[in-house]
Amino acid sequence: MRLPALLAAVALGALTATAASAQNSPLAVDVHGGTTGVGIGARYKLNDTFVLRADYDSLKHSDDFNSDGVQYNGELEFKPFTFAVDVHPFRNSFLVSAGYVTGDRNVKLDARPTGTTNIGGAPFTPAQIGTLRANADMGSGAPFLGLGFDNTFTTDGRFGFRVLAGAVLGDDPSVTLTSDGTYANDPAYKAALEKERQELQNDVKDAKTWPVLQVGLTVKF
Repeated sequence: MRLPALLAAVALGALTATAASAQNSPLAVDVHGGTTGVGIGARYKLNDTFVLRADYDSLKHSDDFNSDGVQYNGELEFKPFTFAVDVHPFRNSFLVSAGYVTGDRNVKLDARPTGTTNIGGAPFTPAQIGTLRANADMGSGAPFLGLGFDNTFTTDGRFGFRVLAGAVLGDDPSVTLTSDGTYANDPAYKAALEKERQELQNDVKDAKTWPVLQVGLTVKF
């Protein structure tokens, strides 16, 4: 056998052995995307029923938001770490997932009225209001529950597919609201601004439950 043919045979044998080893590996990584942004993850198979999973995601989204007639420009930033146990009760690709999500979840809002605007039910001019700045803090940690399909460790190949649906179950957001207009220190305006803050907090309370829908590709190695 000529040397090039011998080298090719050795390389093919090594690749075949590596692929076979990866197919039986309990360790896998993935890339995914969905309502939590784009992310990467790793998972470790304990047995046919339990899989440990860790994910990191990043989401940044800008949009307009109206609260009590005030038009805000909003920016959401969400960079969660998820630590979960995926349970495969039937030892197939179906899974039930439970875990904990850490990382700040904040929505920043700002508005600069161009005409007379009601703040807390009372009218004020643009100069009196200035720029309104709000921050909705949804906490730094919350439990996660979900269902899904993941054939990473149930398929014979190295590559797999996963779908996950569930929700991050957080607390009511904590909202702060400030203003820098000429009435910023006026007692009557400050009382109206507090009413506006309460109305804004009520408007964003639904954000405490964050829907999760992810689709991803996995590879064992």
